[in-house]
Amino acid sequence: MAVNVEGTVVRKERRIPTKGEVFVKVGELVEPDTVLARGTVRNPEVHEIRVYSKLGVDPEQVKRYMLKEEGDEVKRDEVIAIYRAFFGRLTRTCRSPIDGHLETLLKSGAALIRGMPIPVEARAHIPGIVVELIPGEGAVVETRAALINGVFGVGGETIGELIIAVGEPDEALTAEAITNAHKGKVVVGGSLVTLDALRKAANVGLSGVLIGGVDQKDLTDFLGHEIGVGVTGREEAGPTVIVTEGFGVYPMDGVTFNLLKSHEGKRASIDGTTQIRQRMLRPEIIIPL
Repeated sequence: MAVNVEGTVVRKERRIPTKGEVFVKVGELVEPDTVLARGTVRNPEVHEIRVYSKLGVDPEQVKRYMLKEEGDEVKRDEVIAIYRAFFGRLTRTCRSPIDGHLETLLKSGAALIRGMPIPVEARAHIPGIVVELIPGEGAVVETRAALINGVFGVGGETIGELIIAVGEPDEALTAEAITNAHKGKVVVGGSLVTLDALRKAANVGLSGVLIGGVDQKDLTDFLGHEIGVGVTGREEAGPTVIVTEGFGVYPMDGVTFNLLKSHEGKRASIDGTTQIRQRMLRPEIIIPL
């Protein structure tokens, strides 16, 4: 069952997973899409190229034919090594398969090309005031809000206007209740969201679905895979889905439903991230007051 707080102070620590640049100051007012910090992380994509084989030379001779040194940036299809013989009439080349940089030239005559660093950024996610800086990483944002914690969710952080799509908390959310006008919105249903409704929500482009219950098989079919036993929140099948009561047909708690209904038309910041086993992370619905 969801946990509800009508008016509370919400503090969100927002940081990037590396050292970078912070763009805000303590006391600054921010919006959900305000970039607080930005940096880059190492790209996990690495390609090993057998340069000696491409050039047709012995591994220990590769270095003399290299056009790039360790640490140099390379572009996709750029020549990184070349072998010429017979006054240029015989030419063999080795090209980079990706944009990146030459990380290592191995004694085996191979080269490791690592992809370009990946940009990362931390956005505020909620409107509020910056109350603390995390040097080189981000900031803490504070706001007064209505806060609801669900029991399970899929999909990450998103924002949208709250729309109540059913009349009562025991009413199912069907595909017919979802229209093109709901694009970018966070739609509230009652006891169950059907598989057809989930698929239509994805096609229309809803930001989120808040619901009392969901059939686990329907959710699996919608996602295209079984729900893992770790942390959810990285699914990209469609809208963020937050379940407030449990798996199956569960009318949304009346207090939760009425709280959401009282804030219809306001923007909600939601996050379906859930730590399944220990329940240390529960999905959040934050409605700034």
